[in-house]
Amino acid sequence: MIIDAHVHIGKSARLQISVNGEFLVSVADEMGFDKICCTDLTALFYDMHEGNQRLYEEMCRFPDRIVGYASLHSTRYGPEALDNLKRCHEVYGMKGLKIYSTPEASIAEPWTIPILEKCVDFDWPVLAHTTPAECEYLVTRVPECKFMMAHAGGQPFAFGDWNRAIMMAQRFENLYLETASSTLDSGFVEHAVAALGPQKIIFGTDTPLLDPFAQLTKITETRITKEERALIMGGNIRRLMRIAA
Repeated sequence: MIIDAHVHIGKSARLQISVNGEFLVSVADEMGFDKICCTDLTALFYDMHEGNQRLYEEMCRFPDRIVGYASLHSTRYGPEALDNLKRCHEVYGMKGLKIYSTPEASIAEPWTIPILEKCVDFDWPVLAHTTPAECEYLVTRVPECKFMMAHAGGQPFAFGDWNRAIMMAQRFENLYLETASSTLDSGFVEHAVAALGPQKIIFGTDTPLLDPFAQLTKITETRITKEERALIMGGNIRRLMRIAA
């Protein structure tokens, strides 16, 4: 089973895109992906209530194809954010959280800690657009959280900061690297597998913001074993998010 762990759905004026589930499933079909794990852009940047509700509606339209991440446009909403996460877990059946950090609004702050603790309660992994340094702050305080560095730690522009990300992932058992990036760095995947083992590498494309074909070939054209590739391209995220066949 091939699972894309990093996909965006919905609308964003900031990013000048608008995509729905039908479009993303058609892309997944063309790419040969069995399932896609989606974040709603409205929830991520504007309104968590509206965006997560819209994602749930798309999950209902494509229950065998779309897996949902709850999203928060800020961790600074305290009880309101926790209540929305509870709804995403209990009512919407989402299986993880996506949070986004920028230089102007870092997630490496005390507000984020209860959010991660709630994800531990739900047995949710957290996909974060973040940096290795921010990861260190967070996983040191909530070591039980299963934390995935989107873009292998490349923030804010999805440039892979993978050397530092690999060193950070070596220190923390529950810290994983997600592979989508706006650069195609030769040797990244092989080096990460050699340093961390294939069980800590997660395949993602960042569709529709990045080209899924380029992100796929980053994995398929690497010099790793068939078994290692199977873990990276689906086995690992399926285990972390408890995704059914």
